[in-house]
Amino acid sequence: MADPVTQSSSGGDFMVDVLKTLDLDYLAMNPASNFRGLHEAVINYGMNQRPEVITCPHEEIAFSMAQGYAKIEGKPMAAICHGTVGLQHASMALYNAWCDRVPIYAIIGNIVDAEKRLQQFEWAHSAIDPAVIVRDFVKWDDQPASLQHFAESAVRAYKIALTPPMGPVLLSLDAGRGRPYARVGRQSRADL
Repeated sequence: MADPVTQSSSGGDFMVDVLKTLDLDYLAMNPASNFRGLHEAVINYGMNQRPEVITCPHEEIAFSMAQGYAKIEGKPMAAICHGTVGLQHASMALYNAWCDRVPIYAIIGNIVDAEKRLQQFEWAHSAIDPAVIVRDFVKWDDQPASLQHFAESAVRAYKIALTPPMGPVLLSLDAGRGRPYARVGRQSRADL
């Protein structure tokens, strides 16, 4: 009998299982390092089906596509971006979706714990509360701290996005949990 407490698959696999329970057909993204575990899980574990990855050259394009999809289908499309810098690029498209009253299921990768940030770019692309830059024009946001918290927040976000007046929601996922590689050495801000 399998141990019900210990998860043998990755956190990304679990997240894909949760996303598959939602009515999300597509996940538009500009691939980035701070959500690589989820990206890998969607492609390999989820067989790139519901949601299917749509690769975009820029976050604003991904989020604008999600706005157009929502206008046509009447339901959210997921879009994911790279930490603070990706969210800044996507912010205008999120604002447009807010004004248009259409749902977007927005996800950003982030590394909350400074001890888990490896290279200089991880410092520049992470924040304690990255959603603050778009909080005034999303209906709801959360930064889940565990897989169970993610499951609850993912379902809640979907329901809130579709509740009239519809609008974008945002989940900030911590890539620092369960990283696929070992930490090599310690680096502080002073070392950058």
